[in-house]
Amino acid sequence: MELKPDIKIALERINFVERYKRLSTKYAFDSTECFKSYDNTEVLNIFSELGYKATFDKRENFFKVVKKTPPFKFQFNISLKYGLVELIWAVWKNEIYYGCGVWVMMKRLLEEDEENLKDPRFRNYEDLKEILTEAFAIYEDFKREFLAIQ
Repeated sequence: MELKPDIKIALERINFVERYKRLSTKYAFDSTECFKSYDNTEVLNIFSELGYKATFDKRENFFKVVKKTPPFKFQFNISLKYGLVELIWAVWKNEIYYGCGVWVMMKRLLEEDEENLKDPRFRNYEDLKEILTEAFAIYEDFKREFLAIQ
């Protein structure tokens, strides 16, 4: 797997690797501390408080935020299984998948080191809100830079 050049440039311009490392390190709690019994309605409220309309995909078990900026569509999927916050981006161009992926994998594609980052972990709704706040800041910066390249 490889990142498209314009996606790679946008990620580099926003210091994606460094920002993701900070987020992952700051929320690297022990698995015994993780909040595994969250309420979907409460999580949807957090999205709303942050200014995003999210939906929950029951079949795939993740939250989804979609933003259309023709000819592109940006999708941000967030999975919260086992107290982990798995962050996944997808970009479509003219309704055809264009690229991106799971943040952990994008970090590996951008930086060829052996550092094994893990998904951020949350212990409560406050941790989750802080993680999502930073993740959405990175997402907004990525969209802005990606569209500027186009």
